Amino acid sequence: MPGGPRPMDRDRRLELAREIAAQVQEHYGDRVLALGVYGSVARGTDGPYSDVEIHCVVRGSGVDICHEWSAGPWKAEVDVYSEDVVLEWASEVDVDWSLTHGACVAVLPLYDPTDFFSRLREAALSHPDQVFERAIVDVIVGELYERMGKIRNARAEGNGVCLPYLAADLAKHGALLLGLAHRHLYTTSTHLFEESLALPERPGGYDALCRMVMAGELTDPVRIAEAADAFWLGIERWAQERGVQIEEDLGELLRRGSSPPPQSPPLGGGGGLSPIRTERPDLEVKRRTKGECSVGSGVQRFSGPRHLDH
Repeated sequence: MPGGPRPMDRDRRLELAREIAAQVQEHYGDRVLALGVYGSVARGTDGPYSDVEIHCVVRGSGVDICHEWSAGPWKAEVDVYSEDVVLEWASEVDVDWSLTHGACVAVLPLYDPTDFFSRLREAALSHPDQVFERAIVDVIVGELYERMGKIRNARAEGNGVCLPYLAADLAKHGALLLGLAHRHLYTTSTHLFEESLALPERPGGYDALCRMVMAGELTDPVRIAEAADAFWLGIERWAQERGVQIEEDLGELLRRGSSPPPQSPPLGGGGGLSPIRTERPDLEVKRRTKGECSVGSGVQRFSGPRHLDH
């Protein structure tokens, strides 16, 4: 059998999560506010090759560290942040909200004497309607419209090679649009399409495009382009029926200003925290700036817990 992930049963994975949490808690001591597993392990849907993902919330402010490592047959991630950082992230609603913020809602506490994870859940779910309305416009204009332009460019230039990727990406953002519209948190990216098809009031053309992608029927450039056009027409009608304005005037945008819509206020704490130090050769640690996660010997872009994919 080649290297990489090896099978592990759920009981051993939970035992491993507790062992990791104990090591982290020993390192940070009484600075730890809460420790909890998120992702498929927390939901009880982990498979034999799933990894372990853990929140570690600490006292202090501005702490934002991600440790992600492989021990050979398994992989784990520990996200260490102060409560102000994680609550601020939880209170954001962006394009990927329906795919990322399940990490704030489905948490299996390992140590939580102050019931912090209930606050985290509330921060992720308590938003005024206009926050979601703005995010919906961002998906349509910033993501779906742009991908439609790329698909039409590819067809005009006779470049069919990129169309399968663009079709899948278009369908993905259609699913994210539906998640925002229904305030639905997807369990994992691997079930994104099938879960989206169970949501009501889907734009016309979405089902056909989504099922085409799910079936891998992406060899006909003409069929892909036609399915994309039908979906975009469905989006325009869907937006019009809901009073969502997707065509705007720059002058009006400038007059309204660039202030973001209201967000749920994060709750923070005081104090500070020094960088983590470790003697373990398999766990290389870097302090990350906002939006970065240390992975092995490199730094990757990061926005909250990495995803609910496992």
